[in-house]
Amino acid sequence: MSRTRRWILVTGILVGAGTGVVRYVRTTQPRETPAAPRATTEVRLTTLVEGQTFKGRIRYAEAPPLLGRLTGTVTSLPKVGAVLKAGDEAYRVDDVPVILLAGDTPAFRAMVPGISGPDVRQLERALTGLGYTGFTADGVYRYSTAEAVRSWQKRLGVAQTGTVPLGHVIFTTGEVRVGEHRVRVGEQAGPAPLYEATSTERRVTFPMDPKHQRLAPVGGPATVVLADGREIAGTVAAVEKPAEAGKDATVTVKATDPKALDTPEGDPADVRLVVQERRDVLAVPVVALLALDGDRYGVEVVDGDTVTLVPVEVGLFTDGKVEIRAAGLAAGMRVSVPAS
Repeated sequence: MSRTRRWILVTGILVGAGTGVVRYVRTTQPRETPAAPRATTEVRLTTLVEGQTFKGRIRYAEAPPLLGRLTGTVTSLPKVGAVLKAGDEAYRVDDVPVILLAGDTPAFRAMVPGISGPDVRQLERALTGLGYTGFTADGVYRYSTAEAVRSWQKRLGVAQTGTVPLGHVIFTTGEVRVGEHRVRVGEQAGPAPLYEATSTERRVTFPMDPKHQRLAPVGGPATVVLADGREIAGTVAAVEKPAEAGKDATVTVKATDPKALDTPEGDPADVRLVVQERRDVLAVPVVALLALDGDRYGVEVVDGDTVTLVPVEVGLFTDGKVEIRAAGLAAGMRVSVPAS
């Protein structure tokens, strides 16, 4: 006895608006029961994810601008691309060094003995981070704090006053990468930053039509695909709305492991965002599906020499797999596939 089998031949999967669209051709031919073992595959319990890919570029993350308070002649600037850390010199004005210190509150007054407050505590913690001791970081500028400041000033090679004039330090969080200079040595310094500053952490940015912004909620998952094929897990860090109607938004993705983004700034990188996800579903390769009458589908469950045609409901199509549902169908069962 012969049976008639109609395989679905997949010629393409188009992803759009969250829907998998499959084009197929049905072929009908008789087939005798083969003597050789059937080609089979396992029904798997898995998570299917349909994604949409966007073209992006590796960029350094933004950092707070280095706003100085000194006015005068710029006498020294760091090289573009230099990486500055807490304790390093940011630049010089009238040959006075302006030093980066760790902290997130901008300096707003001179620090002298007798004052107290969160800004003093921040200075004391910054000095502790640089290895200075002999005082308590309690937010009170005592004689012991002034002595630590003198020791620090001695190492800097400046006047050992024990006080910190406004404008002589800039507080910042993390390392700073020096970008394009906004002024040149010899020009006048003012309240604006003297150069662009970025974080040393690389991220991926890409343009997105605002109608797709539902795919990029801040904090949502994203996968970065580098030019060499490596895939890096990440999250959406920011979505910058377009300045004008009809323009694209700018989406920024950060890597879960920032060190994994080790390619140069400006390199291309794809970002894959989740369109829809189906967790804990049964799935088989699309080629395991049979086209039945009435736009229905089925699979052939193989158990030893027994082959049973099981009608199935289909769900998400993605990455060559399809979600299937049927009474009695379970993970671990084997179904027929075309012999390769």
